[in-house]
Amino acid sequence: MSDTIDFAQYVVERLKQCGVKQVFGVPGDFTLSMLDYFEADPDIQLVGNANELNAAYAADGYARVKGGLAVIVTTFGVGELSALCGIAGALAERVPVLHIVGAPSTKLQAQEALLHHTLNLPGAFTTFSTMSAPLSCSQALLNQIPPKTNTTWTEAFDKTLTDVLEQCRPGYVEIPTDAFQAKVSKQGLSQKLPHPHAAPPPESVAAAAQLVPASEAAKTNSVTAASTDFAQQAPSDDVTAHVVEEIAQRFKKAKKPIVLVDACAGRFGMAGEVRKLVEGCSIRFFETPMGKSLLDEHHPLFGGCYAGANSLPKVREEVESADFVLYVGALKSDFNSGSFSVNIDPKIIIELHSFTTNIGYASYPTTDLRHVLPELLPAIQNVIQSRAGSPAAGESTEQKIKAGRIEGTVPEPKGQEIKHEWLWPRVGKWFADTDIILTETGTSSFGLTNVLLPSHSTYIAQILWGAIGWSVGAALGAAMAAQEDGKNRRTVLFVGDGSLQLCQVKVEEVEKEKEKGIRDTDAQRAMLTMTVLASLQTLQEIGTMLRRNVHPYLFVLNNDGYEIERQIHGEKAEYNDIQLYDHQLLLPFLAGKKCATPYQSYVVSTPDELNKLLEDEEFNVPDKLRLIEVIMPRGDAPEGLIRQAKLTAEANARV
Repeated sequence: MSDTIDFAQYVVERLKQCGVKQVFGVPGDFTLSMLDYFEADPDIQLVGNANELNAAYAADGYARVKGGLAVIVTTFGVGELSALCGIAGALAERVPVLHIVGAPSTKLQAQEALLHHTLNLPGAFTTFSTMSAPLSCSQALLNQIPPKTNTTWTEAFDKTLTDVLEQCRPGYVEIPTDAFQAKVSKQGLSQKLPHPHAAPPPESVAAAAQLVPASEAAKTNSVTAASTDFAQQAPSDDVTAHVVEEIAQRFKKAKKPIVLVDACAGRFGMAGEVRKLVEGCSIRFFETPMGKSLLDEHHPLFGGCYAGANSLPKVREEVESADFVLYVGALKSDFNSGSFSVNIDPKIIIELHSFTTNIGYASYPTTDLRHVLPELLPAIQNVIQSRAGSPAAGESTEQKIKAGRIEGTVPEPKGQEIKHEWLWPRVGKWFADTDIILTETGTSSFGLTNVLLPSHSTYIAQILWGAIGWSVGAALGAAMAAQEDGKNRRTVLFVGDGSLQLCQVKVEEVEKEKEKGIRDTDAQRAMLTMTVLASLQTLQEIGTMLRRNVHPYLFVLNNDGYEIERQIHGEKAEYNDIQLYDHQLLLPFLAGKKCATPYQSYVVSTPDELNKLLEDEEFNVPDKLRLIEVIMPRGDAPEGLIRQAKLTAEANARV
């Protein structure tokens, strides 16, 4: 048996070892020969997205649901640039996405040939990888790495793949076309890769070097070429032991300790350890909006969702009066912290990050949440008997609702319109235990902040990066990840009408069609076709859902435009208006004539109509793709969004 393998096949095998079964992207002529290797493998599927931006969004959703690696493949230049907004979101929110780019051959690059997809400028072949460098934790630019041995390229690829897995950040691999069939050693395939939930190397804050520009890093060596990782220090057992003891002693003195759970507790697989800690030590825990659903929201020790000034009053009062706060995996973005209004005394906060630990004003960059959390439970249990305070008492859901810490009661609808005050508690009652719930940046994500989610549900929202339109592509990736595990989990998306399209065509164009003698219904269909084809973003990916036979529930909130923007600024401004679609025509249009995936569209405009639909047994079986258009009044918004919009407007206005 040969001890060599085609490099493209090596890549496929490595991705399979990481549990990747779906690869997102759009074919291009610099990737086609590589895609043959993916298509020939029975264990991996090329999804085939409508555009590269959606592919990046889908990869993001796939990685979040699987808790592992996702992959996007694009072509050089035009393809990779289209994906960058989605890659940036994965960087901001710590999602492990590997971006593989097929590039012109090494020979053509050496000749500086004036090829399609280039900029007609000197150095054009390095321009795009340089643009991706700040959005990548690591890069492997094979054209810049001479293959001195048959392991040179595999080592470079494995280095970037490892960095992505350890850091939960995107990485970038550029593969020239003549490398696809290059013979490389199989040796690397026997080397175990880390899991994204494995202990990441500490990214020292105190000793962190400047990110290395790709042009400089390429001069170093074949394996670390174009790495943009931070300087690292080895974990220290002595420091970890000291940190654990310091935290335990602080807990011993505390009378009102709490745990605050944030996004990176989930990204690095520590939610289970946090649950062991709060249960084993009877500590009340809270979550941030980005930490939602990481722990069971029905747990007796759950205290609510904390986001600074944008919290329910009772939640804010309890968190900010604590005398010990263990803050796990913090991402203190504006929307995650009520525009930086967290009001907790820094001296009593212990922050466990993926790259450092902070106790009060002291920083310990050689230990992190992966090393500290498993040691905390026995250390704190040792001091529980002699601590100053008493264990936290658990509360029932009814007690929490009565106390105003959560929103669980469905209020009586006011009038015949569907309003946010009623909608979110109502759908909260409809969710099934294992649902995957995605919300778009805007009314949806704020609407569910304080609504209890089922104990085993998965909640996904892009609260930090906040790319409007992200959720539709992410829902595709999430649904495909759910499809893999065979548990028949439902994928449920809430997206606004503006987020769904992100492309506007003036209403006057419809009138022009009518003036030409086209009937109203035909004019509407013509305009729908024109608008969908013009759109470069989210709506198209519903067609991919139909193609790949996934069955999400797509709730489209039709409130006549960008409501989150109106709440922040420009309530009556035209720039917050959109071209209204006939959403009932979308699925037939995108399904075409030969679609085998069953689908159904609905429209509801009153609470009674939505109630009837949600209670329908047939509707609750995820056996088809469903689009539910929810008609809502313009100007209505969840209380959380109204508060955040005010905080954001004030922050934007500060000089």
